[in-house]
Amino acid sequence: MLDWVLGKKKKRKSGGKKKPSYEEAKLVAAKGDAKARAELAAHEDLEPEFLYFFATDEDARVRRAVAKNDGTPLQADLILAKDVDQSVREELAFKIGRLVPTLTEDESEQLAEMTFQVLEILAQDQMPHIRAIIADEIKHLHNVPKRLIQRLAEDAEITVAGPILEYSPLLTDEQILQIVTSGLRGGALEAVARRRNISSRVSQAVVEQDEDPAIVELLKNQTAEIGDKLMEEIAMHAETRPDLHLPLVDRRSLSKATLRRIATFVSAALVERMISSNTLEEDLARDLRLAVRERIDAGETEEEKPKSAVDARHADKLFKAGKLDEYAVLDAIDEGNVEFLQRSYELLTELPAKHVEKMLTSESAKGLCALAWKAGHGADIAVSLQRRIGKIPAKSMIHEGKNGAYQMSDEELEWYVDYFK
Repeated sequence: MLDWVLGKKKKRKSGGKKKPSYEEAKLVAAKGDAKARAELAAHEDLEPEFLYFFATDEDARVRRAVAKNDGTPLQADLILAKDVDQSVREELAFKIGRLVPTLTEDESEQLAEMTFQVLEILAQDQMPHIRAIIADEIKHLHNVPKRLIQRLAEDAEITVAGPILEYSPLLTDEQILQIVTSGLRGGALEAVARRRNISSRVSQAVVEQDEDPAIVELLKNQTAEIGDKLMEEIAMHAETRPDLHLPLVDRRSLSKATLRRIATFVSAALVERMISSNTLEEDLARDLRLAVRERIDAGETEEEKPKSAVDARHADKLFKAGKLDEYAVLDAIDEGNVEFLQRSYELLTELPAKHVEKMLTSESAKGLCALAWKAGHGADIAVSLQRRIGKIPAKSMIHEGKNGAYQMSDEELEWYVDYFK
């Protein structure tokens, strides 16, 4: 039985209100005002013919109620997928994305054609937000058309392509390689680099795009296959790219040759961290420490200074006094005072400490932009964060747009805030 098509998917709840009789429903449909029609359309156990009728109601409030209703037959959903009102399509996108993963194998086969017609219409919506809802809802699914996944993966908007590139099990290595080598850039390339269990071929393709934020994500991805030769290649270029240092030393199972190369340019603290991450033989660990000591003695690097313990308390005092403003934050950025910035952004964004720490130390241009935006700061501060704290190379930075605005949309910025959870 095509229960979804017929609007009889299961016995439905009525939202706490008793469903009107059939005759009462006919009267509301014919003469009720928009509020009454919307309330009627919200009943999940309403007869399908009324829901189908309300799908073309003149009032968007009524059509939204139909779009949100799990009891709506698919024929009505098909109509709503092309609705002129964005909020109607948005409600439908959330619903269809929520219901498709719950389909059994038999239901998937029976309902596939019409269900996926709705999905594909929404996946081509002119509004990126609608497409992003669909992408996020189906990113883990195996039971959706591969052509739909391919289309979303190639979308120009990171909020749409990102979830698919990072998570979809339906993308093959060949498809990912083709997408990357076609000139993938920015957040979409970073999403590929975060993908679990990517092959050495994909890792090589990511590195060849020569974008530091993506290489950072690749190094952080402990499930990514990165061969010794590629790792040495990354280490060779990392000396003058400080944003690669921390994720490079945190990479486990580095070859001895790569370990020795890294020790010739990173700080003493990072060498110690690298030794801990790789469980090295005593002789090799001693050689690495000696290499750093020789650089310090030669004046090529400095020993790390102890961190201040008063910075967080000072941020609290300023916040309570209403003086934790952009000037205080800019001063801390100029001084490289990460402890003060950490606490300041906890207070200003109301995000948990771990969440702020991940964003502040992410070495991700978009992550730092999202942090500044969440705190209510302008794009100029986001640029300073990238340059002074994130050590983002100039070519990879996200600069201010016209009139000092963020070049990323609010939806994309919010997506990056959520990502670091």
